[in-house]
Amino acid sequence: MNRCVVVALRPVSPVERLFTVGAALCRRMEAEMEVLADPTRPDWPELEARLAELEGKGLTCFITPVSDLNARQVVEHAHRHECVTAVVVGSPTAWAAEGQDPWTRLECPLVAASDHPDLPKEQ
Repeated sequence: MNRCVVVALRPVSPVERLFTVGAALCRRMEAEMEVLADPTRPDWPELEARLAELEGKGLTCFITPVSDLNARQVVEHAHRHECVTAVVVGSPTAWAAEGQDPWTRLECPLVAASDHPDLPKEQ
């Protein structure tokens, strides 16, 4: 079973930043990258093209469509797949604004890719 880093995208997520962080983790951990995103995103073809570009650079990537993606679904997805070694999101607090904080139930590391003070806040 291969290791897998999950990159979860909200509609307002900083896609390039998350892909950069996710790809770097995958290379260090010798893992595949799985992107969870809503298939109704207008930039879906661009996401697929960016993943194909990363694959051309030797990274195994795939995208999993999840309608109305929320934090609870991301945590449940990670629990269902024991190969998930980390989850990358933009801002955990932005996701948690949906209700109670489901990240506390996550059994693997959670990586906040855009909580740096010099980056714009994800709403």
